[in-house]
Amino acid sequence: MFPLNSPTVFSIALAGVALISAIAFRFDWRVRAPLMLASIALPTGLLVYHPMVGQYAGQGYLIVILSCLAMFALGAGWGSVMRLVQVSPFISVSAPVIVTCAYTGHALWLQYVPKDCLKEDLHVRIAGEVVVLPPELKPRLEIGNSATHFGRMDRKSGFSKICRLSQNGTRAIDMDVVWITPASNHAALTSLCEGNDEPEWCGRYSSYPYRHVGKVLFATEDELGFPKPYWKEGGSLKKERQGDLKKGSICLLSDEGTKTQCWTWQPFGEGSRLTVSANNLDPIFVDMPVDEARNMALQALNTTLSIVQP
Repeated sequence: MFPLNSPTVFSIALAGVALISAIAFRFDWRVRAPLMLASIALPTGLLVYHPMVGQYAGQGYLIVILSCLAMFALGAGWGSVMRLVQVSPFISVSAPVIVTCAYTGHALWLQYVPKDCLKEDLHVRIAGEVVVLPPELKPRLEIGNSATHFGRMDRKSGFSKICRLSQNGTRAIDMDVVWITPASNHAALTSLCEGNDEPEWCGRYSSYPYRHVGKVLFATEDELGFPKPYWKEGGSLKKERQGDLKKGSICLLSDEGTKTQCWTWQPFGEGSRLTVSANNLDPIFVDMPVDEARNMALQALNTTLSIVQP
């Protein structure tokens, strides 16, 4: 259950603002004044405990403030109605508390990841094939317009949802897209393979060059995994193409002091493609020869298949 994710903390804080303002506006100013101060202190404490960072921090603060104002207005309206119809003090307090507790319990349940699911591999059907995803891969999973994450403790709501769908890893689930980022999960895989009960695939796993790859994408043939104009003849970009859009690769030729970018792909299952991109921000790709970058992507592709297809 713990630690709580930021979205869960935010939801509970909003529920608290609504609860406090509902009780505050049910009673007179002797009760209302301190409770209103408490309702202001709650989101203030939230922002102090979870400060916004990054280029979108301003938008984040605005969302929090507007959401808190909306919950304050909702609670104030509820409390005012209870005061006007002269609801008894006991019900005026107990009813909002019960509703808030129910909402909080639901929010906690949505981010609860059972212990049985924490170390179980996830079986995913995609393009008629079943891939086995260890939680250490931390994949992004998409079906339709819905996207969730498996194995991400910082995305526990999505992790919990996948656990429920798969019955804690005991049954395969259908997905349209599986997106893996080796550059961010290689440390967890390496640690797993250095343990006492390492999986069978660890015998074929090597963190190099896997850890230098930006993205591994299992998706339909409609989704290339790279900008389609890169594949066309001509243009201002210098590029080297091999094969075709069914099985091939493309590399953008770097100028001096820039990073070489390569994508390689092959068919996967029925009507889908497995694409690997060696185009992340890793400085290792600065001035790297095209053949070397392409080979790194191919090795990462084979490493991924050795993990997900035991």
